[in-house]
Amino acid sequence: MNNQKPLLFVLITLNLLITAITVRAAEFPIIKSQNADVRENWAATELSIFLSKIYDGDTFPVKTTIPKKGTCILLGTYESMPELNKYIDKALLADTGSFVVTHLKVKKQKMGIIAGNNSRGVLDGVYSLLEQKLGYSFYLHSNASENMIRDPFSFERWDLSAQPEFNERVVFNWYNFITGVSGWNLEDYKDWIRQSARMRFTSVMLHAYSWSPFHQFIYNGETKPVLRIQNTQYGALWDNKQTDDIRTLIGGKRFVDEGPVFGADAGKIGYDGVTLENRVAKAKELMRQVVSYAVDTVGMEFIWAIDIDTGYANPQNVIQTLPEESRIRIHDEYIVRPDTEDGYLYFKNIVQTIMTDYPGISTITAWWRANSAKLYDGFINSLPYDHKLAHIPDDWKAEYDAAPDYVKASVSPKFSTLAPANLYYSKVTGAFRKALDELGFSDVKLGYGSWVKSNEVYNSFVPANYFQNQEVTAYALEYKMTFDHNVPFRKQLFETGKKRNLVVIEWAHHDDGKYLGRPYTPPTNFTDKLNESKASGFGIIHWMTRPFDIFFKNLQNQVWSNTLNESYAKTCEKMALDYFGTSQAKTMNDYLVTWLTTAPQFGRETGYLGQTGVKDFENRINKCNERIAILDQVDTASFTTTALNRWKYFKGHEEWIKLFHQAQQNWDEDLQKETIYKFIEKASVDGDMNRCEEGLLIQHNIKWLNKSKEHKRMMDNH
Repeated sequence: MNNQKPLLFVLITLNLLITAITVRAAEFPIIKSQNADVRENWAATELSIFLSKIYDGDTFPVKTTIPKKGTCILLGTYESMPELNKYIDKALLADTGSFVVTHLKVKKQKMGIIAGNNSRGVLDGVYSLLEQKLGYSFYLHSNASENMIRDPFSFERWDLSAQPEFNERVVFNWYNFITGVSGWNLEDYKDWIRQSARMRFTSVMLHAYSWSPFHQFIYNGETKPVLRIQNTQYGALWDNKQTDDIRTLIGGKRFVDEGPVFGADAGKIGYDGVTLENRVAKAKELMRQVVSYAVDTVGMEFIWAIDIDTGYANPQNVIQTLPEESRIRIHDEYIVRPDTEDGYLYFKNIVQTIMTDYPGISTITAWWRANSAKLYDGFINSLPYDHKLAHIPDDWKAEYDAAPDYVKASVSPKFSTLAPANLYYSKVTGAFRKALDELGFSDVKLGYGSWVKSNEVYNSFVPANYFQNQEVTAYALEYKMTFDHNVPFRKQLFETGKKRNLVVIEWAHHDDGKYLGRPYTPPTNFTDKLNESKASGFGIIHWMTRPFDIFFKNLQNQVWSNTLNESYAKTCEKMALDYFGTSQAKTMNDYLVTWLTTAPQFGRETGYLGQTGVKDFENRINKCNERIAILDQVDTASFTTTALNRWKYFKGHEEWIKLFHQAQQNWDEDLQKETIYKFIEKASVDGDMNRCEEGLLIQHNIKWLNKSKEHKRMMDNH
């Protein structure tokens, strides 16, 4: 009899536990409209996923019918879900992109509501609720939930509203390095697109040089020549290096499954069915899937930036099929006159090819060099007003002559005025607009983009702003990162912004010498300075993701009404909580602020990756030791495994920076190898490197280490 008591006790305990679990596992349906668009569908799916992570055991199924009883969540706009008109004052959603998160009780039924001025507002409302009220945050590299709430599900925290100051917020990646998008496969793109959306950006933008296989077209029986997607097998442009087998490099064991070549699978000729003959089809299929996922699944705008000024963008074999009156000669080459019948049809074919290859693109942006004519294959900037070998057409000269002197004064330091070339570019975008409208793509927008060098006279944005049609958006890639403190430069941008939509693009890191270490310290009072420039939006260009997340997070937060002009110190404070939880948040906040403002920026990806002759070498090492000392103050005993791995990452990152500088300063090959092993260690702490870090590991070997060997051989020969 006594033996039955423990068994009875166990059975009662199990019954109580099962009952508790049953009570805990409640269902809270998310109601979307039957007519929900892509963004609302994605918003409902994402809300369901992340609420299920926060409230483990509860379920949040997505449905389209409001239940007659029981707690539920309504999600939509006034148009998609008219029921919201009964519960939300329209005045609260007057601003484009605004949202309201609230809750109420209708008779006995509890309802949570996420309502947006438009479907973008709904999506941003979901992510704002998750991050700002429920502690589940989103960064470019990964999500972070160490500060996630631990309470049972309720609507207690559902009280939030905001609107964006700017409705074009762009994440911009650039095709040229294996440390960036050039090495990505479809799943890498998808992750980038998702995380960009979760951080409340509206658009993703890609630039691929005109020699890439994405840009091939056929016209008049001639095929535009293209090369391949660059990888470690092929493509020495932009100082990319090749190697026979990446598996033989330091850390190469991780590439056993990858094989001997690192890069996008669609570009690996000789592997997985990719051939020289089908490389274009494979590349285009990859990009078609990327565009489709961004637009049709996540609801992001997709901006496609194409060169119009380079040799590959102006294929001579195709152009010479056109009648002479449709061509303009520049020295020994030709460009196409867009204002002739045959010239227009040439450009119409380009547009038709783009829209056939990548349906869903929201904006086509014409891109050109900022100044020097032959710099990086650009040549149209050398188009003169009048010269015995080349000149603008005679019937354009009246239009050119009517331009003010300040427009004609914008010159390249090595070549002629930039104004004639910009008159030509305006004719090209005019042809693009006409073609888009005729082909049934009147909803597709146009842009132009180039590098802007702060307040310098050879700034192509001056003549571009004068000649380009007002409806064409300007994408200003600010080369020197002086936007934060350069008032004359912001006044210069204002002249563009008062005529057209202007998107100011900042660099998270810079391929010309500030590629590694840390991101730029974010501009302060960013919204105020964008308004001062009369900008309509902003963008961030990057190649890699980690450790540049905080730059994206801060600029995004700065342009929302409820976090307007947020300081980077405040963003660091929030990141410390998101990454590490509450117990060590203060110390980690101190570290992040110190790192963001004092860690070195170094490395030229358009070179050999290193940096010689560092003048403040000792100071960099000392500062590195000071930051490591802050990290050593942290009591990691309370950390979760995820938080501990993040702490190890930052400490390993500092140790890697220190080793990199010491090895570089002395051209010490053994120390360089130690540096590479440290990189592998710190980039792998959370289980695996991301694709960009894998590319950087390879560059450590074939660029940086090999440069040291070359240097040693040169010294030995002397």
